Amino acid sequence: MRVPVYPQDLIRNHGFKSLAKQLLQHWRCPTPISLADAQRALAQGLGYKSFYDLNEASKVCHPDEPVPPEADVRQAIGSAIKNVLQPGDELNLERLVNDLPLTNLVAFKRVQVSRDAGHSLSPKLVSRAQSALSKEHIQTLEKILVESGGLRDRALFACMLGELRASELLSARMQDGAAVYGVKIRETNNVLDAIPDRHRPMFEQYIKTSKFEDGEYLFRAANAPGRPLSFYALRKICVSWARKANIDAGLLTPHAIRKTTYNYAGFMRQISDSMGHQSANTSLAYAVGLPTTSSTVH
Repeated sequence: MRVPVYPQDLIRNHGFKSLAKQLLQHWRCPTPISLADAQRALAQGLGYKSFYDLNEASKVCHPDEPVPPEADVRQAIGSAIKNVLQPGDELNLERLVNDLPLTNLVAFKRVQVSRDAGHSLSPKLVSRAQSALSKEHIQTLEKILVESGGLRDRALFACMLGELRASELLSARMQDGAAVYGVKIRETNNVLDAIPDRHRPMFEQYIKTSKFEDGEYLFRAANAPGRPLSFYALRKICVSWARKANIDAGLLTPHAIRKTTYNYAGFMRQISDSMGHQSANTSLAYAVGLPTTSSTVH
């Protein structure tokens, strides 16, 4: 088994290079590894003898090279990583391997490489199985979450459908018996007011059964109840939802879910008007939660 790797995958912060960096960043062992170690393990998992072998093979990789099943590839990567571990090292190998975004690789992006480009292999995007999160995806995900019976995940999903930003829902906590969020850009600060009507009974049930005390976060870190769920942990939850619903994990984000709602466009206009933004990009950055340049009036 060998996964085809192309020159585009070896550009800095792209494809293979980005996977190797993620493997290095998420390494949680007493014995550290270097970037070279991560690249070697990943290359062997993809079916090559070494990173050098992978690099050389990428120069002559044929556009129509077959791609092995993703499950087989992840299993092979896991086996290669095991060989890097030292005695006594502990690692959540399954989670580490499953979290690797293989869709960063050209081979897994369902692209057809233009034959006219020769070995420069400039990809010509012909089709994608999933190019954007759709309302059909949302319906499938909602059904799966309802069947799973997990109130916390359903409450998180309801907040996203209520168009709360990740920073808002993660900062939400109990205050005087009500659930409030930290960033107030609407007429109300009550989380329940943002939840779609059909999800409110479930959300209220989540609050009731969780027995939150005043000041407690609605979505708490698993290993530190006094702290909110992190952005990283929220991303991992979305990845787990994507797997259950057979959705490209790269498409399923809190912001992408918000964009599928009916009121999103109106909400963007509301932000622009209330914040005095002249640029739509500024409003979008604010909605996503990215830092924006602004002057402070004292």
